[in-house]
Amino acid sequence: MTYKCALVGVPYGGSKGALCLDPSDWTEAELEKITRRFAQEMIRHRFLDSANNVPAPDVGTNERTMMWIADEYKRLRPEDINALGCATGKPLGGGGIEGRVEATGRGVQYAIHAVFDTPKLVDPIFCDARLSGKSVAIQGFGNVGAHAALFLSKEDGCKITSIIERDVVLTNPNGINVDDLIAHRDATGSLANFAGATCKEPTPDALLADCDILIPAAVEGVINADIARRAPAKLIVEAANGPCTFEAAKILGDRKIQVIPDLYANAGGVIVSYFEWVKNLGHMPFGLLERRYHEKGHRVLTSTIERTVGASLQWDEDASYLSGPTELDMVRSGLEEIMRRTLSRIVGEQSLRGGDIRSAAYRLAVNQVADAYRAIGL
Repeated sequence: MTYKCALVGVPYGGSKGALCLDPSDWTEAELEKITRRFAQEMIRHRFLDSANNVPAPDVGTNERTMMWIADEYKRLRPEDINALGCATGKPLGGGGIEGRVEATGRGVQYAIHAVFDTPKLVDPIFCDARLSGKSVAIQGFGNVGAHAALFLSKEDGCKITSIIERDVVLTNPNGINVDDLIAHRDATGSLANFAGATCKEPTPDALLADCDILIPAAVEGVINADIARRAPAKLIVEAANGPCTFEAAKILGDRKIQVIPDLYANAGGVIVSYFEWVKNLGHMPFGLLERRYHEKGHRVLTSTIERTVGASLQWDEDASYLSGPTELDMVRSGLEEIMRRTLSRIVGEQSLRGGDIRSAAYRLAVNQVADAYRAIGL
């Protein structure tokens, strides 16, 4: 987390903390009691506040969990005006920010966009450098995998040909309808028996699905040396933390398969958590001050165009582009800017000193941390 934040320019350090339990074994009331008790212990030891340690949701948690933590902090520290900034990933009604739930999956999409807009990376692996029509296999259909699949299929024209979960593998060479799959999962609690794809039991070779892009989006270590030797994918995007073993990463490099590393590819979550934290400390929604200003400017521009051409232009019914940016617009814009700017820095570092994308990313991150120490004389 320290290096991930350093790489993308987010002013956080890094840590991970957890409770060793399976949420499905407990009722909601019990989970709330456990979470609040956990928060009390963190607060008592000064491990929780907006200026010291700011947790965000991860495996087994969600915005409800984060709200319990923030509410417990507010209860025990009512004098702290920045209490809501003690945790991110909260619901909108509890001081959250639009776009946080989708953030990691959206960041994966923006990372892929940046790759396809970088000829140095995409030209050696694809004859056709257009993202539309590329086949994608996704391992893991949780928050990250589902959002990445949804955005890549609906907005970019990719075909989601395979989805690998721990209990089922779905395949459809013509592309899985992700909207239908999400509706099926929400209705049944499982991906099994989905009518829009062939359903099979998972095997160790499930990650060898024929595809252009492979996105491991669940747990670490799923791409081992054996998988790396045989994987048909041309591009692997690490939406999970550490999905490739050390040996696998070396083999993939020797095979000239491009790997977009985790500390960059899945940074969208912490980036938008940073945006939420800034919103909480500023006590003001994003876009509040400038939205109407930009809207007036857009309307003046369109009126000028109409007068110049001497005709009334036919605008779409909603004419949303005439309005100023909403909070969601600004969150997505900021996230995309950071993802694109970061990849440009990584590629520049690679061109300067060689190595693969992962090595270049780590060099930038380590040097960023080192510079911070040097700045204070350490």
